[in-house]
This record gives sequence, structure tokens and C-alpha cells, in this order.
Amino acid sequence: MTGQDASDAKEAVLLQRRTRIEYMALIAEIVSAIAVVISLVFVGFQLRSGNTVMLRNEANATMEQWTNFRSSIYADRETAMMFQEGMDATPPLDPADRLRFLYVMREHAWATFQIWDRARLGLVPAANFEQGAAPDFLRVICTPGGAISWAEIRRELPPAYVADMERIALSYVATHEVRCVPE
Repeated sequence: MTGQDASDAKEAVLLQRRTRIEYMALIAEIVSAIAVVISLVFVGFQLRSGNTVMLRNEANATMEQWTNFRSSIYADRETAMMFQEGMDATPPLDPADRLRFLYVMREHAWATFQIWDRARLGLVPAANFEQGAAPDFLRVICTPGGAISWAEIRRELPPAYVADMERIALSYVATHEVRCVPE
């Protein structure tokens, strides 16, 4: 074997090793890419689970707010009577009870707004507003005293929310044969 042949053989061995190393590097890249994809899928599952928990917490917070509002009425007979008399508007409330009634109406309006906003943002199902909170609030504002209060407090609320309430009120008025605007 001549010096040239030995040099060529050595170069061939080096080329084989380099080719083998390149193949191993390619396999390592493929394995790492697969590992990245698997980890991204895992992160996606974790995000979905976290979002589900967040949505449940949001629904629980909404329910807690409503429980606090409702209990302020049913836990105190005087407040319940004032609220009923305010909705009936006969006889007219004295100035102190009128002020209390307006504040209770504002609380009811803002609590309903919170559900509307959460439904609009997709944090709770739209039915929570359209079939739950909105009809409940309409039962209040579509009374003689409620309509008068609604006419006053609606200016303090976001216009898009007021527009949605009035849109839903159209079918509510037709179904229940009531008025939601003051006479």
C-alpha cells in the first residue's frame, strides 16, 4: 500500500465518521423537535384546564355577588317591604325610602351589568344573562316604580348594556303584557 492509498483510506474513514455524526445530529434534531411538540401539547392541555378553572371561579364569583344582593332584600323584612312598595309605586315612597329604593335599583342594575359583561366576554354562558339575570331585572323594572327608577338610572350605565336590556325588554313586554317605561 502506497502513501497515497493510506491517505485516501484515512480520508474515507474520516468521511464515514463525519457522515455518521451528521446523521446522528439529524436524528437528534428530529427527536428534539418531537419533544418540543409533545411539550407544547402538554402546555395546551394545562392552559385549557386552567381556563376551565378560571371560568368556574368567575361563575362562582358572579353567584356570590348575586347571593349578597338577594340576601340584602330577603334577610331584612323592612328592606323587602321598601323594595316592594318602590316597585308598586303606590303609595309614593317618602324621600328616605325613595333614596334607598334608587340605590337598591342601582345595585340590581350593576349586578345585572356584571353578568352581561361576563357573558359578552365569554366568561359565563350567554344564557346566564339572557335567560337569567335580564328577565329577573325586567321583572323589577317593568313595574310602575321600577320603570320610573330605570328611566333615571339607565343614564348611569354603559349604553351597550342599556341597549341590550331594552332589546330583551321588547319580547318581555309582549309576553308578559307589562310596561317597562314610565306612564
